[in-house]
Amino acid sequence: MHTDEYEISIGREVNHCERVVRETKEKLAARRDRYGMDCAEAAAASSSGRFAIGPEELAAWQEDIEALPRWEQRLDEYRQALAEMRISASRF
Repeated sequence: MHTDEYEISIGREVNHCERVVRETKEKLAARRDRYGMDCAEAAAASSSGRFAIGPEELAAWQEDIEALPRWEQRLDEYRQALAEMRISASRF
């Protein structure tokens, strides 16, 4: 059943997911630019002693990499739900 409140709520979720995806991509790009390598390269260089990076920073970097596809999927699902809701509402 379509309600304006439900559409507003899903719209807010879409906005939130878009913001999280954008910010996560920005953080990943900033780390790549700052360190001049991707996370896997940084982890390998760190474990061999060729690169000094704190374990917390490396873990946060890896967490962002793992979280990004989940946020992108959630965003796609909310967008699809919103589109379907608008299609079903236009039928009435």
